[in-house]
Amino acid sequence: SHFVTGRFRGTTDEVMQWAGAKWGLAPDLVRAVAAKETWWRMSHVGDDGDSFGLFQVRRPYHCRGTRVCGLFRHDAALNADYWGSIIRSYFDGRQTWLNTVAGNGAPYTAGDLWGSIGAWFSGRWHDPGAERYVVAVKDYMAQRIWRTRDFAGGG
Repeated sequence: SHFVTGRFRGTTDEVMQWAGAKWGLAPDLVRAVAAKETWWRMSHVGDDGDSFGLFQVRRPYHCRGTRVCGLFRHDAALNADYWGSIIRSYFDGRQTWLNTVAGNGAPYTAGDLWGSIGAWFSGRWHDPGAERYVVAVKDYMAQRIWRTRDFAGGG
């Protein structure tokens, strides 16, 4: 069993490859999500100051105190490691709370990678927001957006 440690140093792309390998996620999927979330900009702050780093770890749902949020804001490896752990936990069927909330577009089930990716964005399983997010991530993957001339991501 893996634990979130953030124990890795490297370029932004190397960090994403490491987190993908650690949590069993394809490197291009990790790259595409980070492009969708922040265009690979670790310094990005979203959601009116509530979301931090490459994968936009969101304060109300994922932080237990300001120290942890500060780490998510400044440590790319921890940010990516934590995101990967959440995607893996959705995929493995461990987020059973999803069956207790309204607004899902389908029943929560293990083994659904795209449901897992969408839930990171919307907090619901296959709701309309999650579905739109997944389409955008798939589009970025297909384009390999991080390889295009207009992409000015992190290092």
